[in-house]
Amino acid sequence: MLMAFWEVQRLTREIHELERRAIETRTKLTHYQKYADALGKSSVMTVYHTAGLSADLLPRGTMFAQFSDQASSMDAMQRLQMAKMMGLVPWTGNPMSQMMFEQSAFMRFKEESLKALKQQEVDAMTEIEKEIQLEMNTIDTRIKEKRAMLDSAKQLLSEEVKDNPYKFGL
Repeated sequence: MLMAFWEVQRLTREIHELERRAIETRTKLTHYQKYADALGKSSVMTVYHTAGLSADLLPRGTMFAQFSDQASSMDAMQRLQMAKMMGLVPWTGNPMSQMMFEQSAFMRFKEESLKALKQQEVDAMTEIEKEIQLEMNTIDTRIKEKRAMLDSAKQLLSEEVKDNPYKFGL
């Protein structure tokens, strides 16, 4: 009877631990979904957009905002220089209109580059969310298995108590 009692206690502790992990995993999934939502809402990810992120994703969001701005600017500058060398940026004859034309092309190139970088980050978040969802499914399955084991252990304990009632010194 004592072994059945300890089995019930062990399974109860394991279920509570799995339920704690399930809560943590769901919270983690919510944080990643919030980050992906922040990426999807903004045309440009800035440090301002990272303000509502959780502490575990704040460094990633901040680094991505800084990286995407710098990388897209460098890519846009290179693409603008290539377009100039290939003769795709015509000389307008007016330095002011030339500068405005080149600035417009630079901004278009930068926006295209930002979109591509943001899509890569969204794809990475989607993969992470799939992994977290798989982990949640595994935990939920284990909880169901442990609960079934707990029910059978409780049934066994109940039967042992019925079969061996203590007399408590009587």
